[in-house]
Amino acid sequence: MTLRNILFILFLIFSSNGLRAQHSIAGKVADSSFQPLPFATIVLQADSSFIAGATADESGHFAISTIDRLHGHYTLTVSLMGYQTLKRNFSYPDTAFLSHIILARDKRTLAGVTIAGKKPLVIRKADRYIVDVENSFLANGNSGLDVLRKSPGVWVSNNGSIRIKGSQSVLVMINDVVQRMSEEELAEYLKTIRSENISKIEVIANPPSEFEAAGAGGIIHIILKKVRNDGFSGGVSTQYRQQGTKPYYGGTATADYRVKNLYLSGAYSYVKDKSIYLATNNIVYPDKGVYSSRTDRDNNAGRHQYRFGIALDIGKTQTINLQTLATVNDLNESFITGIRYLPGTDTITGVANSGRTRDANLQSTTLNYVWRTDSSGSQLKVIADYTNSSKTELNNFSSRYNDPLRNSTYRNNTPNNTSILSLQADYTKVLKNKTEIKGGTKLSAVKRDNEIIREDYTDDNWVLNGAGSNHFIYKEYLLMFYSSAEKTLGRVVLKAGLRAEQTYTKGNSVTSGQKFDRNYFGLFPSFFMMYTLNETQGNSIRLNYTRRLQRPSFTALNPYRLQFDDYTVLIGNPNLLPQYSHNISTGYTFRNEYTAELYFSRTNNVIAELASSAGNNVIEYQSRNFTNSTEYGVSLEAPFKVMKGWTVNNSFSLYNLSYRLDSFSINRTSFSLKSIHTIVWNKVIDIDVVADYRSPYVSANSRIPHMFSFDLEFTRRILKNQGRVRLFLADIFNTLREKETTDYYNTHIDFYQKRPTRIVGVAFSYTFRSGKKFSNKKIDQGNTDEKGRIGN
Repeated sequence: MTLRNILFILFLIFSSNGLRAQHSIAGKVADSSFQPLPFATIVLQADSSFIAGATADESGHFAISTIDRLHGHYTLTVSLMGYQTLKRNFSYPDTAFLSHIILARDKRTLAGVTIAGKKPLVIRKADRYIVDVENSFLANGNSGLDVLRKSPGVWVSNNGSIRIKGSQSVLVMINDVVQRMSEEELAEYLKTIRSENISKIEVIANPPSEFEAAGAGGIIHIILKKVRNDGFSGGVSTQYRQQGTKPYYGGTATADYRVKNLYLSGAYSYVKDKSIYLATNNIVYPDKGVYSSRTDRDNNAGRHQYRFGIALDIGKTQTINLQTLATVNDLNESFITGIRYLPGTDTITGVANSGRTRDANLQSTTLNYVWRTDSSGSQLKVIADYTNSSKTELNNFSSRYNDPLRNSTYRNNTPNNTSILSLQADYTKVLKNKTEIKGGTKLSAVKRDNEIIREDYTDDNWVLNGAGSNHFIYKEYLLMFYSSAEKTLGRVVLKAGLRAEQTYTKGNSVTSGQKFDRNYFGLFPSFFMMYTLNETQGNSIRLNYTRRLQRPSFTALNPYRLQFDDYTVLIGNPNLLPQYSHNISTGYTFRNEYTAELYFSRTNNVIAELASSAGNNVIEYQSRNFTNSTEYGVSLEAPFKVMKGWTVNNSFSLYNLSYRLDSFSINRTSFSLKSIHTIVWNKVIDIDVVADYRSPYVSANSRIPHMFSFDLEFTRRILKNQGRVRLFLADIFNTLREKETTDYYNTHIDFYQKRPTRIVGVAFSYTFRSGKKFSNKKIDQGNTDEKGRIGN
């Protein structure tokens, strides 16, 4: 099928009314201050008979369509928790009042309300599903990380790794801002967000064309509440936990303030994290030599995070936002390793001591302009971003053996600096016939300056090791365009899009003179379909397809050789190519709660870290392009209520994952099971129980055994419900550990590491508010994929 035929078919789908004529009405819901009210429920009736319904979007807009011709007399009912229900009788086509539907606050809300109906926890859309946090048990006394752990279909490990299904990690966004941190830093940041401030979470397994094509694991988008107190509001929280013999402690303070059309917000957090790890490594080489070691690792990390934002409303249709984020990390680690090596009949023993100090800083400034061009939700958005990341790191290493000829002392200094500048513009047009058209463009420029300075201690002097040193400069330019259209035809929602991305790259190894230029172009189509079988019962089916890519990290492209110890080396690969994946899934939802999904993903040129044996029995770790990988599986969600105040959410995932690298292949069928029990004992205590099991699985050319954790939490509300005290017990049975087994071309590697996962801790949080309500502004960022590849 030619491109012309594909475009013609898309034109017929989105420009025609299909086989059945559609009739619709649209409007906007706001409060008495003309601030939009998202998620209001709108119902259209005729003679008390239900005709159609809708839910207002984030900007308060809604549209109701029906296959029957509109004529005669109708009743429109608009409701939202905390506001008085509005009923309006009208005769079609007299619908001018719909453009400004005003809801008054329900003064009885403070005294308590009785909810007769129950909103579903999960709302399914054509290209994503939405977890309704603020109207569920998830809103009470949890952190942002807790909310993700307890959300259906989201899997969170204790070290902060987050995934949706199968084996792929995801990208996390908060109010359209991509969180570009390490897994551990992101986990700590999510702990500073209170669940009471979260409106909903969007889980997007296959992102549509308006998102960058980079990233294979999908997107989790956390949307904070848009309603805050006028005047001043804020909150403080603190946490302490015991990690074996070492402590962890930290605190956070946030504040928001409004003066007329000016909004100010800020936050600061600090974390001190001390811990001890134990690791063992056993290797059998092709020559039958055997290496074994045990390492005791002492960690001492401090992290500061700052945020400041300012937003200005220009009239009722335009907003300018400026936000600055900063993260400062100070890491100190010491390693003591006992070594036993049997290259043949001789036995070599030794002790290695190493220390690492790292200072890593990241600053990001975003300027965002939004112009709402009409009352139906159309808007123009322009974003300018600048991010700078810098790191200095020093590794000192010294080893002593019973064979003095093997002794060595050296140090590696690895500074780097990354700057990212990006500009993007997006336009959304909402039409009255339940059609939405989007289009946009983006330009980004990246420069990475990375250096490795290797020095050997020889004859009481530090001598530069030219072969182990490298200075590498990398430049990348990205030009992107996209367009998409979404249309509702009765019970069918169709969405299709196309994204084009051109990449220009230049690499220069100043030390060796090695250079490369690489340019590539890609088209990334996406298609989504959802058909509602029964709207009142919440039954629907869906089908979607996307093409995605993953670019190599800046560090992986650097042609360097970084030696960690006498037997372990990390090397770069300037020949890395981007990986491309085709993703397709289909699913069924029953009663808005029970879901089943089948999915398939095929990825070519898979980027994965390969462990292999080199000369002198040194193990090299290098990112390579595997030939391909294939993953297919099924995921199930089954929530239910045991009794009043006791709810259970169960998630199950079964998948098969295989990798192929030339003649080498690895394959495994795995499954994950998570059960979350929430018990609410009103005015006494809340109890949360989380059990999580993952069967053995594969990653690149390694096999990982099963993992199991069991956590217990107790939460007590105090200080007139504005404070929370939490006691938590993590990994009660102390079963979490990290273990990898690698067999590759007659080399066997058995690695084990135990973190202090059995943890007991206590946390306290308190919020304070004053004044009326106002809309909290959010900042969009544009340099999304690029930040994730910084890799400090």
